[in-house]
Amino acid sequence: MRLKLYRIRSLTVENGKTAFIELDLEFEGNRAFVIWDSIPVGTFLLKARVEIDPTLLQTSGGRGCDYLYCGELVLPRPQNN
Repeated sequence: MRLKLYRIRSLTVENGKTAFIELDLEFEGNRAFVIWDSIPVGTFLLKARVEIDPTLLQTSGGRGCDYLYCGELVLPRPQNN
């Protein structure tokens, strides 16, 4: 199954400062996921995905991004794993 990738822009807090972040976004049925990281392994692509609330997505008319996420985007930190 091949999924269509979109781009998402959201606010996030990094080191106590608010910043915009852009990530890939994909849908699976009614669910939405941001792609936090991906790595090719042979002919496969392993993805670290974070599920988000699709009702908080708004279509964007801007360049370089298809959606804006109006919720809190909390991404895992490697140092916390």
